[in-house]
Amino acid sequence: MKSNQQKSSYSLLIVHAHPDDECSSTGGLIIKSVKDGHEVILVTCTNGEMGEIKDRSLEKDIKSASSPQERLGEIRISELKKATKILGVQRLYTLGYKDSGMDGWDSNDNSEAFMNADLSVVSQKVAFLIRKHRPHVVITYNERGGYGHPDHIMTHKVTSEAIRLSEDSTFITEELNCWKVEKIYYTAWARSKMIKTWKWMKFFGAKTPLDDPDFREDKYGVPDHEITTYIDIRSFLGKKWKALVQHKSQITGNFFWWFVRLTGRWLYGEETFVCVKSKKPLKGEETSIFEGL
Repeated sequence: MKSNQQKSSYSLLIVHAHPDDECSSTGGLIIKSVKDGHEVILVTCTNGEMGEIKDRSLEKDIKSASSPQERLGEIRISELKKATKILGVQRLYTLGYKDSGMDGWDSNDNSEAFMNADLSVVSQKVAFLIRKHRPHVVITYNERGGYGHPDHIMTHKVTSEAIRLSEDSTFITEELNCWKVEKIYYTAWARSKMIKTWKWMKFFGAKTPLDDPDFREDKYGVPDHEITTYIDIRSFLGKKWKALVQHKSQITGNFFWWFVRLTGRWLYGEETFVCVKSKKPLKGEETSIFEGL
């Protein structure tokens, strides 16, 4: 006898720093969530102007532009839209802030860089989206920004403050009611998987942090015991890679591209997260971010 009970559908909001971040750490989760009938809203904070140009066919177009960085940002947003269409993202919001570049770059001093933006202003923009879409789950980076990128750290700060504001009755935005997010996650690359990946890359002749004579394992990734949630994405790897290569300005000709295609099922068969807030206590290791809702 068939059950008349329908599966519940939920809303997931993901806040990333740059175009292509949505694919690399959450692409499989997005595909799976949409397939299971959930709504996915993506917020991308910067245009990614400081990215390297890996696709040499774009060099002439970018370098001949009146503002090469601005042109690269336009291209990367175009790539983002193509990628999110493949992933199935229902709502995409691009905040349009300037990429700050890696930690220590001169671009960090740019007053228009995202890392120097007014935290309260950006947070209110994201809080508005939280109240508008009323997500059950929010995903962003941890306080270290995953690996220390200034824009990732700023994204963490912005999202954390936006979640607080969305619950605050004194914060008024277009008469939208307060909303309390039930579960919050940080993206997380398990340290053991990270070290294994770098060892394989080193085997193929690529330079990795393992080459640093002062390398310290505890500076990278997330300790395995802190990982709470493992999402099996092996069934979605092909689609994830198809979305990722839409970011060809960053991927084409890159060692990473052929490496992940070669080792994907063994090294990238799951996406991992740390649950930092849950309305209901977790019951051991999770295989879905929607468990307990």
